[in-house]
Amino acid sequence: MSSQSRTAVFAVAMLALTPPALAQEPAELFYKGRDIQVVIGAGVGGGYGLYAQLAARHLRKHIPGQPNLILQSMPGAGGNVALAYSYNVAPKDGSLMHLVHAEVLFETLLNDGVKFNAQGYQYIGRIADADGITFSTKASGVRSLEDVRKRETTVGVTGFANVWALSALMLNRTTGTRFKIIAGYKGSAEIAVAMLRGEVDSTGTSLGSALATLGDKLKSGDILPIFAVASKRLAPYPEMPAMTEFGNAADKILMEIYASAGTIGRSLAFPPGVPADRLAAVRGAFARMIEDAEFKADLARSDMPLAPMTGEALGAYVAQVMKAPAADIEAARRLHKELFASNK
Repeated sequence: MSSQSRTAVFAVAMLALTPPALAQEPAELFYKGRDIQVVIGAGVGGGYGLYAQLAARHLRKHIPGQPNLILQSMPGAGGNVALAYSYNVAPKDGSLMHLVHAEVLFETLLNDGVKFNAQGYQYIGRIADADGITFSTKASGVRSLEDVRKRETTVGVTGFANVWALSALMLNRTTGTRFKIIAGYKGSAEIAVAMLRGEVDSTGTSLGSALATLGDKLKSGDILPIFAVASKRLAPYPEMPAMTEFGNAADKILMEIYASAGTIGRSLAFPPGVPADRLAAVRGAFARMIEDAEFKADLARSDMPLAPMTGEALGAYVAQVMKAPAADIEAARRLHKELFASNK
């Protein structure tokens, strides 16, 4: 055997004897001095942007090695462009995390064309839920679902696949409301301008975003909550009905899937394949951030709610929903397709 061959055999043998824990760079060394992308599938000025910026400011100091967290906005297709990127293209070494779109689970279950799977993400933790409200302007004259049963009420949305559009259409089906979807707006800021101009009567957003950006208008009565896009009534508005209170069994299954967006909320996740020790390190950092006094004070100053959930619990929730009986999921998919096709 030549000297070169003996060297190669020795190297292979040593590699085989190397403990797995030593074969990978420790999390602290990996993260030290590194730039970490925090991806969002929306603009920086909305709810996703606000929570991502908050995480970028406060999570860094709790991650071993204190990397730089850099926000990257990647809007498109209601968040699906960013989800497809992080799931399939982005590095899987822990150098990219994603404040995933809240609809990641219902898109996985109901949309045949998506290129991601909610159960494949490695969840770091949830900062806040995204239980939502659909609200009207005082000028519209719409103050309740009963008013929407009596007159056509326009809803401004970015697209028909948007949960705010779908929930309104489901109420048309289940309660006889007369919501009319006006789609095509680029984002919540543009919809807000349209509402001020009287172009649309209503729209929807997460309760957290509403409190953070529209709190004064909610308090003054200039905007009025109509119904909750959630699996149950919301504590700040106990008299306001939730969409899941209406319809037959099949309707309720579909609306519960839509409401899963509220449970996912504003959650950070790694794409599949990130090493377990780096996932554990960042989950630990997330837990410490949630208890950080400066982080909580920053939230309070911005009127942004905190409703944390661990990454482990979030992953378990996603797995549980996806274990629903196949017949129930298939019935929900059929109804969703019918609803979407009839209102495009």
